[in-house]
Amino acid sequence: MLSKAQIDYLRATIAPHPAPLLSLYLGVNPANPDNSGKAYVLRAREALERLEVPPALSKKVLERLQHYIPQGRTRALFVAEDLFEDYHLQVELPLLESRAGVEAHWGPPYLAPLLFALEEYQRYGVVHMDQERLRLFEVFLGEIEEVADAFRLLDTHNWRYLGEDRTGTPGRSAAPASSPVGVAARGGSGKDHYQRRVDEWSQRFFREAGIILQQQMAERGLERLILLGMPEEARQALPRPVAEKVVALLPPLHTATPSPAEVLKTVSATIEAVERQEEEALLSQVREKGVGGLEQVLSLLQEGRLQYLLVPWHLQEKAWRSADGWVGSSPQAAQAHGPGQPVEEVELKRVLPELAARYSTRLEFVHAEVAERLQQELGGLAGMPRW
Repeated sequence: MLSKAQIDYLRATIAPHPAPLLSLYLGVNPANPDNSGKAYVLRAREALERLEVPPALSKKVLERLQHYIPQGRTRALFVAEDLFEDYHLQVELPLLESRAGVEAHWGPPYLAPLLFALEEYQRYGVVHMDQERLRLFEVFLGEIEEVADAFRLLDTHNWRYLGEDRTGTPGRSAAPASSPVGVAARGGSGKDHYQRRVDEWSQRFFREAGIILQQQMAERGLERLILLGMPEEARQALPRPVAEKVVALLPPLHTATPSPAEVLKTVSATIEAVERQEEEALLSQVREKGVGGLEQVLSLLQEGRLQYLLVPWHLQEKAWRSADGWVGSSPQAAQAHGPGQPVEEVELKRVLPELAARYSTRLEFVHAEVAERLQQELGGLAGMPRW
């Protein structure tokens, strides 16, 4: 998982690195039959030859790839005479042509696919509660990491102790259950008083856990939360800023101490569904109040009038740029803005991030069915006006 330090390094050191620099993106998913026999090495070699990358630099890159054991879906390398950065990612990146399996640029650093992925993929917190303990996991870019001792300040002694008293079973806590486990004693003010004490302690325990969780989420920048095995009384005790970030409630895993990989497998489909629902919502908003069509969107974007753009994950359209920098959907559109000026054909995926940054417009990428509907219903590119 990319650390905050690595992300800061990408932005502060690699992005402004002087040209020329090689930016190389490879699809290396071992489940893809097109990658059998390390075919990605051949694709990389052909790409470097087309770009006429210096032989010494090409040799260094190809040697690294030849000895590489695939560890994810995408590999991103940024290489210069004084730099060699290598990133292994478990996700696909936007703006890349997935069928080609390779994209290489020799010149100014091309970090847009990786940097947009860092913004597009949300950081999820996953809380797993069982009869012994609370655990917190972070999921980001298709990877999972357990936050060690996330709840170390939480007093769990009485949780287990009271659970044993109520159930008569050592090591079984009744606190996380939605109702008391076992047969409760009947009658008597002493028993009623004890039950009230247990309920009060449980509420206090869950409130303290919620406070700790809120601190952990703030420190790690977790934007969304999935709860595994958490009872309703625990969820109700969460602080409002935490409760507002809960996107799914799932049953507990049928494993005493699930591994991070087991937790990731359990929540992956839920995360995918949450992301697609958000894309659907954005498409609905733009369809109702926004604008579509390549030429209209480009014009409004360069007038600074768009709040955000909906962009297909794999953007393949061409555009034309006049000498003064105006980008149009056709040579005629570019020339109309600057009569008599020469125009050049450009890849829209290369110039769109620059235009969005210049006019403080957010890019929102959409996948699969939503991307198809964006093409069919709104001409492949759409935006939400600021006013």
